[in-house]
Amino acid sequence: MSIKKLTQKILSRRRLSSLGACALLLAGLSGFAATAAAQSAPTLESGQKKVVAVVLTQSKVVKDAQGREQLVDASSVKPGDIVEYRAVYTNNTGKPVTGLVADLPIPEGLEYQPRSAKPGAGLVQAAAKDAVFGAEPLMRKAAGNKTEPVPYADYRSLRWTLGQLPASGSTAVSARAKVETVAPATTQVSVATPTSPAVPAQR
Repeated sequence: MSIKKLTQKILSRRRLSSLGACALLLAGLSGFAATAAAQSAPTLESGQKKVVAVVLTQSKVVKDAQGREQLVDASSVKPGDIVEYRAVYTNNTGKPVTGLVADLPIPEGLEYQPRSAKPGAGLVQAAAKDAVFGAEPLMRKAAGNKTEPVPYADYRSLRWTLGQLPASGSTAVSARAKVETVAPATTQVSVATPTSPAVPAQR
């Protein structure tokens, strides 16, 4: 089944929202969304030019005859496939943009692959359905006042705190997910970029 149809099915059941009062939302054919947020600035647009532009791509991860990984076109997927999502953020201005945050939701039917988020270390956090972000691996309360790891199939979002994006600079985030289920699409869905009052972005 095509990724476009998978996206339509996922988006028909999931409400995509902006991060805080200022966000730029792009929905890729993968069903993922990339959100660029500049803190303390309700908009990332200046006139007709976006202050921070986001390009989201998706590729299927395969191995060649020698066992080396390759990224190929992901126009269609099936259960068991591994897909890599990459969002590139570009500052279209001549001044630094501060407070840059990147969100990558993980829709139902896709299982986040452990430690695949890049950049990792202290820049990325994950969250399950409760939307409480924390370092990977996530933990939850279990019986007897114990804690246990949250299954990676329950991860629903990744968030990178990228900080400052230099003037005319670019940065990228990526993560991998395993296709668990592919359901037929039943609803046509369109996604638009949310609007907000025009307020100069913090520099």
